[in-house]
Amino acid sequence: MPRRRRGRFAATAALLGGALILGLGLGGCGGTGRHTRTSTRTYSIYTSLPFEGPFGATAGAMYQGEELALAQAGDEVDGAKVVLRRLDDATAGAGSTPALVGQSARIAAADQSTIAYIGELMPGSSLTSIQILSPAGILQVSPGDSATGLAGKTFARVVPRDSDEADAQLAALRKLGVSSIYLLADRTTHGRDIATTILSDAPSYGIRVVDPTRNSVSGNTRLLLRAIKRSKAGALLYAGSPAASVGPLWNAVTAAAPSIKKIASASITDSTSWPLTSVQARYDTYLSAPGLLPGRGLPRAGSQFQSDFMTAYGTRAPWESGIFGYVAVSGVLSALHSVGIHAGNPRAGVVSAFLRLRELPSALGAYSVVGGQTSFRSYFFTTYTRSGVAKSDGSLS
Repeated sequence: MPRRRRGRFAATAALLGGALILGLGLGGCGGTGRHTRTSTRTYSIYTSLPFEGPFGATAGAMYQGEELALAQAGDEVDGAKVVLRRLDDATAGAGSTPALVGQSARIAAADQSTIAYIGELMPGSSLTSIQILSPAGILQVSPGDSATGLAGKTFARVVPRDSDEADAQLAALRKLGVSSIYLLADRTTHGRDIATTILSDAPSYGIRVVDPTRNSVSGNTRLLLRAIKRSKAGALLYAGSPAASVGPLWNAVTAAAPSIKKIASASITDSTSWPLTSVQARYDTYLSAPGLLPGRGLPRAGSQFQSDFMTAYGTRAPWESGIFGYVAVSGVLSALHSVGIHAGNPRAGVVSAFLRLRELPSALGAYSVVGGQTSFRSYFFTTYTRSGVAKSDGSLS
């Protein structure tokens, strides 16, 4: 559990966009009598994340961000108690599974106190929970599921889509002067979404996909390496997940084509094999992640969040992932405040309020939700020095 330091959190709630302050931007109904009466009601926000498996570290940081948002609101909205209830939708070996995601969604749907559901994280895993929560009329806000085609009448997300990330990767490659890429995809939803966008959008960035056959990482490694070397592509673009094969792949590609640049989603560093990559393999690697860098667009509230997050969870805590969980829960609390805890049907009101968010201040800056999709589209890149040290490269954003 975090070191909650309530006094300090309460003092910065207004700056960070806590529930009460943010609620004033949702219809201007803050300050009315119905928002200040005390209540014996308890609302539950369920969070379903893959705390085991390859996305475990990211899930843990997102949960900490959610926990921090609720702590700064004093665990309540206008006198009504709000409880964050944690569910694990993953196994150590496979990450999220449809069976466990469905189980989490059904638990939340069966609880009459549920006001919102935060999840999921692994790309595409929300398909299962949407089918359960949408008919139940429960707001679902994903802090990390970036699958391009997700939609539901009660579904929204605060993270950009895979298609947005693919375009950010293409823009970065163009800034790096790359004119040709070798595309390598896996069979995950994330890999499919990234590869589809790369194939369709690369020409508009002046980039050629040298072998547009969607080569799979599960193919013959020797033939694959030979093809990459013969292609003379300026970069390898890996559209895939943090599989155990990532580390050996990075080492092998670098040995076969030492001058090739490598670009992928930052989630690949969650692979159990990433620590085995060599210093040479990490050099000329560029990893994309949604978010903003301090000093390069991160708003004052975001900088304060970063400071408070590291104070609560340690200076090495991955606040870049935690900020999305924080924004998701803050948005839900804001929507609940705007509706009013004494509303006749708060569930429906919270859904409507969240899906109509327009220019809501947050730690990521002001964002809107249109058709369940966030207006937030920013990415930053991590690259590596010749000595293997990771550093943020704001010039590619």
